[in-house]
Amino acid sequence: MVSIEKKITAERWFNEYFSKGDLEVLDELTTPDFLYHSKNGDNSREKMKEFMTWYRSVFQDDEWVIDDLIEQGDKLVVRYTGWMTYKGGWFNIPSENQRVKETGIMIFIFQEGKVKELWCENSDAAILNELGALTQNAHTVF
Repeated sequence: MVSIEKKITAERWFNEYFSKGDLEVLDELTTPDFLYHSKNGDNSREKMKEFMTWYRSVFQDDEWVIDDLIEQGDKLVVRYTGWMTYKGGWFNIPSENQRVKETGIMIFIFQEGKVKELWCENSDAAILNELGALTQNAHTVF
């Protein structure tokens, strides 16, 4: 069973931070020393705010669904699906107002009711493929 507090945090992460671009909600949901672990290294809460400013300029009209929640100790695993409209500004990919889909898994690590760390794996390559930025049919899909 997932605790209501952690579930609410995950819902707010997607509904307020991602869908609305509410930067202040990060101050409410995360610890001051929050770390986001990404393929580009560790990022602070302030870097996450910078990311969201960029993201909101590139993608709009978000719709997010939390598909699964799994809690173990201080960790909450969230499998999600999202749809958004691409407006341009990513790797010089021209915008045709394409609707794209992202899937991913986030692992939230909590400390005293707030998110201290976040790990995320998502489908950026699939989005690039949907936008036509990758060579089509260049490999066999299993």
